[in-house]
Amino acid sequence: LNHKSLNLININKLNLLKKNSIIINYSRPEVMDYNYLFKILKKRKILGAILDVFPKEPYSGNFQKLDNVILTPHIGSYAIEIRNYMERELIDKVIKYNAKI
Repeated sequence: LNHKSLNLININKLNLLKKNSIIINYSRPEVMDYNYLFKILKKRKILGAILDVFPKEPYSGNFQKLDNVILTPHIGSYAIEIRNYMERELIDKVIKYNAKI
């Protein structure tokens, strides 16, 4: 996340979505204008959204009122397979770093 990625998916880009679009955000909440996303979902300007990240978790807010939104907790990294992968990746990076010094 950096200044270039803040509101990367802004009002202008959200307005480009077709009526049958479903937008998915599982990266960071700051990359998308959630306030405007809520407005277009409420007006049914797009088909729906799947959101996995929120400014404050656990999430409680307006998106829960909509039937065209799927809200999931941001827990993908808790799967044992992902944890094992992350640990192996970290170990590999530590070994490579130590080999350089």
